[in-house]
Amino acid sequence: MQAVNPLKKWMWQSALLYGLFLIPTALLMAYAGQTDAMMSRQIGGSWQAHYWVFPGLSSTASRVALDILEALAVAGLGWLFYLGFVGLNQIAIAPADEAAKQRLSRTVFGWSLLCGSLLWAVIPFHSSDLYGYLNRGFQQSVYHTNPYLVTVAGIPGWQNSPVFHDHWVYNPCPYGFFFAKLALWLTQLSDPHFLPAFLLFKGVALLALWATTALIYTAAKQLGHQRPWIPAYLFGANPLILLHVAGNGHNDILLACLLMASLCAALSGRCRWASLPLLTLSILTKYASLLALPFLLIYLLKTRDIKAIALGAGLSLLLAGGLALAYIDPAQRWPWAAMLDNAGKPQHSLVDMLSQSVYYTVKWLHGPSHQWLDAALQVLKPLFWLTFIGVYGWQLIKAIQQPFNRETLVKRIGLVMTVMIALVSAKFHPWYPAMFLPLLVLMPEVSRLRQFGLTLCLFQLAGFTVFQNLPVFSELALTVLPLWLAFSSRSPFKATV
Repeated sequence: MQAVNPLKKWMWQSALLYGLFLIPTALLMAYAGQTDAMMSRQIGGSWQAHYWVFPGLSSTASRVALDILEALAVAGLGWLFYLGFVGLNQIAIAPADEAAKQRLSRTVFGWSLLCGSLLWAVIPFHSSDLYGYLNRGFQQSVYHTNPYLVTVAGIPGWQNSPVFHDHWVYNPCPYGFFFAKLALWLTQLSDPHFLPAFLLFKGVALLALWATTALIYTAAKQLGHQRPWIPAYLFGANPLILLHVAGNGHNDILLACLLMASLCAALSGRCRWASLPLLTLSILTKYASLLALPFLLIYLLKTRDIKAIALGAGLSLLLAGGLALAYIDPAQRWPWAAMLDNAGKPQHSLVDMLSQSVYYTVKWLHGPSHQWLDAALQVLKPLFWLTFIGVYGWQLIKAIQQPFNRETLVKRIGLVMTVMIALVSAKFHPWYPAMFLPLLVLMPEVSRLRQFGLTLCLFQLAGFTVFQNLPVFSELALTVLPLWLAFSSRSPFKATV
């Protein structure tokens, strides 16, 4: 087991780099006087260069220098993670050596626990979504408004409230009823102060990250993986996941955690009745996990465990109905158009890349015209979705007609969720892989889909830089290139055994 020592060395080196992201937190506490209202007002600018202008450099030049340093730190984290992957694949453990397996598993979980804990107090530096979650909670707990029917901007004097931030103030809540209720509960616990709520939201994301890592390890053992610590490492120690979930506090991890809990319950056989209620909570966090429902139902029906299906379905209906009653008012019109408009805005996706390509080509030939951009989107969006519907229907037919075991359940759900989120959706952000990566790491090492997911995560680390905002080129480099590498057997995560 001497080979585990380099893994521990890389873990501590990663922890050191993650610790650097705490510097803005320390500066904020020093400059804001540690008062809740002042920290709430100052937190949005805590990563700006006016806190730490370098001698002889302007604020703008200091900002550029800090961005370069941040990019180097992220690149270092990606390299250490890859070294850990290679190192894990080189460690040989005898099948009967349970003590060695336990030590190695503890090292893997220790990486996630240590680095995730450091990121708990990090101020979001790449996305402001966490402040949108807080807005949804505070508008319920403090202002007693329905986040689906009343926007934050519709609350008089919201600009002067110390608990609100200027993020998602003009659109209704884009998330499911369970997450809206969770936001209410967490902001009620903070009574009503910004900093405790901020730490509670990030704490829930961190706990969900650790739970998802443990569930991946459990599912890997259920699926018969000989080295279940590798799938756990590929998710729980993944720098893209750690930075976006523990650092930026994204709620995508709740979808993944509840989805994995649902699959583990279905695979266990002892508590299949819990799989449908858990999936219901996942769907009512973010709607993408709805894609898993038909496959889970087919799997449960093929197990012939009718009692578990009936009990699970009954509990799911009670959960969904109880949560919906808190928000649905038959007397008021549901804001479908506003919700769909927010979800369908093209950004950092293949649809966005192709439509921008059309726009810039026409601009180069004839001058700028947004009519061509709109026309391209009107063609590409339906085309991509029709293609996905075909793929989804094909997978459902195969699930019905062919033998459907544990491995194929994970494979089919992972396939449709990856295709929809990473390739079909008009909007794609670097934290979206948190929703489907837990499924991909459970696939065999020879799976091209698994290699694509891992390569995508590695390349998406460049999204922390200004490169993400380069139209067309960023999508080519951060999504298309990983796809080509995976399906041309050039992925850095290709099978090693």
